[in-house]
Amino acid sequence: MTPSNTDAELEHLAERWLIVKDAERQANAERLRIEDKILELHPAKEEGSFSWTLATGYKIKTTGKLSYKADLDMLLDITADWPEEQKPVKTETKADEAALKFLRANRPDLWKRIAQAVTTKPMKTAVTIEETE
Repeated sequence: MTPSNTDAELEHLAERWLIVKDAERQANAERLRIEDKILELHPAKEEGSFSWTLATGYKIKTTGKLSYKADLDMLLDITADWPEEQKPVKTETKADEAALKFLRANRPDLWKRIAQAVTTKPMKTAVTIEETE
């Protein structure tokens, strides 16, 4: 059996994809090394942004961030008598994607009832290529 034109084109594209993906990984690693060196020379604020312009016209901006995680039960207990607007806790209501997927696939009767309230759109399709040798 001879390979089709499609197979030959896919072979070529798979090879190019692997080469470009490797170049992308190398470029990303180099960018991260450069960012680390910039931060050695000019450390970022703990939180917030700082920018400056070099004589050559390059503008550099660093942004420091902290993440905050809390023991919510303890935080709620400690702030129980605080005014609502000062409590550092919020409740977020959001759609349950797993439940929506299940209803769409398995319960068309229920999906029909809620479909007008739900927007579905295709996401970017992932492509992965590996050399198996």
